[in-house]
Amino acid sequence: MNSKLFHCPSHFELISGQSHLLNDKVQLVSYELSKELFDLLTYCRLPRSKAELIEELSKKPISSEECHELILELDALMGKEQKIRSKVLRRINYAGLKGIDLRIDEGQFSWINTFKLFSVKMMVSLSLLAILSLLVIGVLLGKSSFDIPLPFWGLFLVLLSTPIHELGHVVAYKSLGGSACSIGAGFYFFIPVLFVDVSLSNSLSRANRLKISLAGVYFELIWVLLLLGFGLALQIDWMYTVILLIGIQALWNLNPFFRSDGYWILSDVTNTRWLSKSSTEELKIFIKAKEPFNGLVFYAITRSLFITYCMIHLIYQFFFAEKRLIEVLIDFVRSPSIDHYSVTLILPFLLLISLFRYAAKRLQ
Repeated sequence: MNSKLFHCPSHFELISGQSHLLNDKVQLVSYELSKELFDLLTYCRLPRSKAELIEELSKKPISSEECHELILELDALMGKEQKIRSKVLRRINYAGLKGIDLRIDEGQFSWINTFKLFSVKMMVSLSLLAILSLLVIGVLLGKSSFDIPLPFWGLFLVLLSTPIHELGHVVAYKSLGGSACSIGAGFYFFIPVLFVDVSLSNSLSRANRLKISLAGVYFELIWVLLLLGFGLALQIDWMYTVILLIGIQALWNLNPFFRSDGYWILSDVTNTRWLSKSSTEELKIFIKAKEPFNGLVFYAITRSLFITYCMIHLIYQFFFAEKRLIEVLIDFVRSPSIDHYSVTLILPFLLLISLFRYAAKRLQ
């Protein structure tokens, strides 16, 4: 053991801020470390013997037992790194998510920077143009567009917006200085899903993390503009229905109550890690009258009310509605039009989209 050298690998990215983080750019894993272990890893950027580590730790106000525990932690971290080999394809089995993902290394998607897609001016301009287009379509066509049947290709274009959404996160992450990430497919329990792993995005600035979180919706809005161009050029009536559906699901992703993009955006804006857990704990403290009312308590209450409403709505549609959800779904499959969709299926559809995309965030 004394002859063993401890060496922090080059793909261990050490980030010091409010917390001390280790990003493993090979395994796409992020760890939060104690300050002592973080300092020890930094010291091991050059190979160090156990004797050198003990000498370095002796300069700190810690006991010999703590010194021994830190060296064991360091040894375990290095051992873990050595045992797990880097692979282009990984098998994922985590929190209900099972699948395979493809590693995307540095350099890929770097060509996208020439378009300056993620400059603030470009993001705001294209997003506003797409939202304005959605408003114009909604106001001008109104109810008349709800009864336009959707052909198979229309439904395919709606579904295609999901991989486009996930691609947006990956491209943004790579374009804004992110290291390795992955994109994959599998099952979240019984639901087929696409997902991305940009776990190491916490090494980037808050502004860039916000851009990455917004990039999924941003790419869907760009997709809306492309479809609008085709619809206008070819005079395709059902294309406007497709655009409305994609717009609705894109904007739904900005709600902060499920772990969709809006949730991570609010986490970054408020600089709150584990927003859901933190707000729930704050609410419990508030109920016990130990803390004053604050923003996290308000979020916890609002989130609980929103989720409760969604559950009540689904229960009503399944069991008590005049035309139950299953019947409406069968009618929609036989004759898919937004008329059925908007009245009964819109909330179940949006909740399914949230579950579909939630798998992508389970890896963060």
